Amino acid sequence: MNGADLDLPLASRAELDLQRRLARCRRHYVGNALQARLDIAQAAPDVDLELSLAWDGLPLRFLCQAPALARWLAPNLQEAAFASLPAALQLALLEREGNVFPGLVWYGLSPAQPRAAMGLRLSLERDDQRLALWLDGDPATLLARLPPRPSAQRLAIPLRLSLQWPGLPLDAGELRTLEPGDLLLLPAGHRPDAALLGVLEGRPWARCQLHSTQLELLDMHDTPSLADSEDLHELDQLPIPVSFEVGRRTLDLHTLSTLQPGSLLDLDCALDGEVRILANQRCLGIGELVRLQDRLGVRVTRLFGHDEA
Repeated sequence: MNGADLDLPLASRAELDLQRRLARCRRHYVGNALQARLDIAQAAPDVDLELSLAWDGLPLRFLCQAPALARWLAPNLQEAAFASLPAALQLALLEREGNVFPGLVWYGLSPAQPRAAMGLRLSLERDDQRLALWLDGDPATLLARLPPRPSAQRLAIPLRLSLQWPGLPLDAGELRTLEPGDLLLLPAGHRPDAALLGVLEGRPWARCQLHSTQLELLDMHDTPSLADSEDLHELDQLPIPVSFEVGRRTLDLHTLSTLQPGSLLDLDCALDGEVRILANQRCLGIGELVRLQDRLGVRVTRLFGHDEA
């Protein structure tokens, strides 16, 4: 099927930008039996009222449905029709309702025309009552003043952090001849206490220093530019990055976002002699650390078949 023939809903660049901005902000608020929530939605087709106000000196305009606003204010109307009240009394009622939001000042109400674009929606909920307000205008300034999104409102997405020593210059042919008992030498001068490369979900992320069962973040990884490789005459000459994983840890996305140089992470156990042999970040087998005179090496103790890897 041709993708151009699919009848798909459309999304705009403005909606995507708004989604990214809102993702960084606190979206749920609770207080005085009132719940408030921010999201992105298209205004109802029958919005007919514009509310002019200011929050902490920031002028704002919200659109709503007049009947929905009247139902929201009904407990304070004593069966009077909100639309029939004088403008000053309408503002007084709104100010009374807005006391739960410090710094809120009301200016007035006016008729409004429906808007078709997606925008920022403020949903209020109290007992069994609900009121939706759509921001009319650019939300960037308002979102910049909102508190950051707390960790409790973030998805706990697990990410795998692999702690690795530097790779070896092996090619495909050498890898295919590996057998249990073979010895792989690490680069000359490599020390057991050397910094580790933290590989996050298969991508180089940061340099780390291991202290027993704690991991210190030294600095972020800076990927060097790739040099042009020599022409390959045989597939067995294809270079394959081989590295040795000495430990691993699962992190959630929020914890990861708070890390910076100098941060410490607790590990489940200290470094022992067993390592995982990785080829292109895929586990090829298991090895054990050995010393060969003044060099460190890895002796292959087990190689995995295709299914095991």
